[in-house]
Amino acid sequence: MEISSMNGMTDILDRLTRFYVFKGIEYSRLRLLLEKGEPVSVEQGGVIFKKGESYHKGVYLIFSGEVELYGDSGLKAVIDAGDFAGLSNFVGKSVYHVSATASKDSEFIFIPELSIYKLMEVSEDFRERFYGLVTRRMSAITGKDTASIESSTYKPVGSYMTSPVITVKTADTVMDAGRIMSEYNIGALAVLGDREALAGLITSKHMVHRFLANIDSSLRAPSVKNFMEKEPLVLPAEFPLAEALGEMQMKGQEYALISMKNKPVGIISNNDIMRTLFRNTSIHNTYIEGVSGLEELRASHAGLYKIAEGLVGSSRLTYDVLPAVSAIHLNIQKKVYRLTAEKFAAETGYDITKVKHSLIIMGSGGRREMMLDPDQDNGFIFADDVSDEDIAMFLKFGEMFTDNLEFVGYKKCPGNVMVTNPEMSMRLSEWKNKVRDWVDGSAGKSILWSNIVFDYDGLAGDEKLVWELREYINMKISQKPIFLIYMLENDSNQRRPINLFGKFITEKEGEHTGKMNMKIAALAFIVDVTRAFTLKCGLSDLNTIERLKHLRRKKILSDELVSQTQDAYEILVDITLNEQIRQAHSGERISKFVNPESLSMYNQEKLRKALNHMSKYLSVGLKYFKGHP
Repeated sequence: MEISSMNGMTDILDRLTRFYVFKGIEYSRLRLLLEKGEPVSVEQGGVIFKKGESYHKGVYLIFSGEVELYGDSGLKAVIDAGDFAGLSNFVGKSVYHVSATASKDSEFIFIPELSIYKLMEVSEDFRERFYGLVTRRMSAITGKDTASIESSTYKPVGSYMTSPVITVKTADTVMDAGRIMSEYNIGALAVLGDREALAGLITSKHMVHRFLANIDSSLRAPSVKNFMEKEPLVLPAEFPLAEALGEMQMKGQEYALISMKNKPVGIISNNDIMRTLFRNTSIHNTYIEGVSGLEELRASHAGLYKIAEGLVGSSRLTYDVLPAVSAIHLNIQKKVYRLTAEKFAAETGYDITKVKHSLIIMGSGGRREMMLDPDQDNGFIFADDVSDEDIAMFLKFGEMFTDNLEFVGYKKCPGNVMVTNPEMSMRLSEWKNKVRDWVDGSAGKSILWSNIVFDYDGLAGDEKLVWELREYINMKISQKPIFLIYMLENDSNQRRPINLFGKFITEKEGEHTGKMNMKIAALAFIVDVTRAFTLKCGLSDLNTIERLKHLRRKKILSDELVSQTQDAYEILVDITLNEQIRQAHSGERISKFVNPESLSMYNQEKLRKALNHMSKYLSVGLKYFKGHP
């Protein structure tokens, strides 16, 4: 998108230097800022972002025009050229606190956070001016003194890095690097070249995958420079901790080097950040383990949206939040299972733990992709020597178990994929027969159920039963891969949620009129296609993102296709989960229905992009499998 008034780079730079925040900044620095920026034009009345919407991971510099900021109580501020929209979220990284609307035709430059932090690193004047704007904006919006806001909510990666950095030279050998890693018990070293300048990064994985993979030739030229990462991720110390995690994940890096004045001063790992950011989920899970009644579990379930909201605000990629949210859901359900088993034993004298079985969870629970509204998708696998009488008792237990889950907050499955259904509670051999019938039948209910059941994992009981059934499913699919075509063709027959002109197709009647079911109309397509590739290749991954990464490593899917699919999946998850958090805050019934017209222009465009890729991905899957019957 071109901005009409930007006639040339020199003119743009001249104008930027007249803005208060950029005064005195060298052209070369501003040029780098613009290279990462994106021009955006908004007509009068257009919405830049909406209150409650996920932070866009950057700020909007107003190049020309005017913007009004609205909160719950009305107009909060009017800002014009040289100012920024989105400042109040630069520190907290959470959802937007206000809505921003163009009060006249306006032109913006969207500047990603990383560019802002890199400019802060080299210009203390810019840093002070920018944070001055942030503080004044937050005061205007909240009406409160914000002197302590930066220190209380802003977590720079420099505060959590390991320092000093342990280094090696480019001319040192990999064996030298290995000895240093062993001595300090670390997994990565910064590599320095001439004049102590940063040349790269070498990790223990580089040694395994690059050095040892071809040891004979490696020993002929064992210098570190031949095996290091030559373009490691380098972040300014100002960079937020959560955003550092996002950068590492987006670029597939396990470590980031931290720089000050262009020199490495520290290092941090992906795992270090995860432990820091997601610590509160561990505390919550510990609490769940210690509760003694269903009422407490019900309260935990009802308050889960608050934890999800905190995680979303602490993570650049919303899909990374799902495993953490799922872990809490699963721990609640495990606790319900144990409490129910104790009560059932007390009332009937029958101890289910004495019978060889596995309680399995399916669908989003099996994939660790649960949001705030998962229903019950569960079943039992019994050892083949379990009697009919035992199974009858488990079905009675199942009635109590599913009722208790419903009381806690988990809706009963409308498709009856639950332990109370005899078709979902069978011996291992009976499960195998059922899978065989589904794959050989390749139609109707077999397609619908397999989409849920094939994404399953053990929740309690004997894991060996889980593994053996999974091995059988993989074997059966390998014998008849045409079943995967039937699965994807079932998706291809579903109505697309966007037409050729980019217009969203929504529900025409009922309580969800004007809304889109993000699960059925969007997320399911990416999940189903990725599952099909995974089953075809006999892989054991369950989580959609982990499946995509494995398929890329196996070179089944290209880097570009995986990257585009991950981006589309992130957009869909982000929009859906944030809508659920909004629903929870307002007391609405939580669902995956979203009104696309209620989204900001930014999110509408992202949603269109995701839906268009979704159709492309399904087409790629069908062509792949029809080419390999």
